[in-house]
Amino acid sequence: MNQKSHIKLYALVVCYGVKINRFNSSFPVGKIRMEYMYPMNFEEFLMATGKEMLLNKIKQCYSKMEAMPSFAHEQAITLYKQYLCVGGMPESINNFIENDLDILKYDSNIISNIIEMYIADMKKYVKGNVESVKIEKVYKNIPSQLAKDKKAFRYNLIDEDGRKRKYETPIEWLISSGMILPSYKIKKSEIPLKVYKDEDAFKLYLSDVGLLTSISEIKYPDIMLERSFEFKGAITENYIAQELTFKNTSLYYWTYGRNAEVDFIVYNEDGIIPIEVKSSNNVKSTSLNIYIKENKPKYAIRISTKNFGYENNIKSVPLYAAFLI
Repeated sequence: MNQKSHIKLYALVVCYGVKINRFNSSFPVGKIRMEYMYPMNFEEFLMATGKEMLLNKIKQCYSKMEAMPSFAHEQAITLYKQYLCVGGMPESINNFIENDLDILKYDSNIISNIIEMYIADMKKYVKGNVESVKIEKVYKNIPSQLAKDKKAFRYNLIDEDGRKRKYETPIEWLISSGMILPSYKIKKSEIPLKVYKDEDAFKLYLSDVGLLTSISEIKYPDIMLERSFEFKGAITENYIAQELTFKNTSLYYWTYGRNAEVDFIVYNEDGIIPIEVKSSNNVKSTSLNIYIKENKPKYAIRISTKNFGYENNIKSVPLYAAFLI
């Protein structure tokens, strides 16, 4: 199967719509199997764009925690930045392939149209115009929420009269639809993480980083040319949230005092592991050091543009290899 047919086949099975109020009749319990489809992650992006050899090298270096060759590392970083622009929607990736992987030729209107279809879907499957307006306001407000230094969701940033009772249902609707990804603060770093999550302290990410780039009106040169801007951290964090969700990993984060915060906390075969996310090669992190001192994990993970490595009990994982975590 060639690259284009692979994308088109994938597009047939990915659900763009939402699952709320779609069934007006009885649900056939026990007769179907539920499958959750997500936007294509970076691994699938590499496969779709014909980068299988690079993909295999990434996997090999991750398993051994050894550095990628410089040329391969730079190639993978470039593809990662292109993915931030294109995102994981099959139609979007298909257009990128049809334009010979040239981001300057890529049709950015595709993602804009997907966002418009999402909003139209909200209005179609929500009873009452007032509720659909609230849902749209929450969705479009997420980039502003992520732009804050402390990204915990604040209702009063949606409007001056923003309160939990006003926007709780719209947020639940968006989470249930899969259009946004919630990450909850944990009260303590112990298993099982789920029972220690704080329902009232959470962050919200968009389901696809390409949608975030588009809805935030980011220009592609800002990403591709390594221009420094504060919101790049939010884009990177959203990308990691998307990759972890693709692996069916629940999203949690940890705070300590007023300023310390670790972006993601995961539970795997090695126990509870902290993950710090950096958008560049500046890997200084007081928060991660505090977490390690307080909780003594088996190891920690730092994701950045730096190559693979292992030092001071911290695994350095390049941003393009986040799908392997």
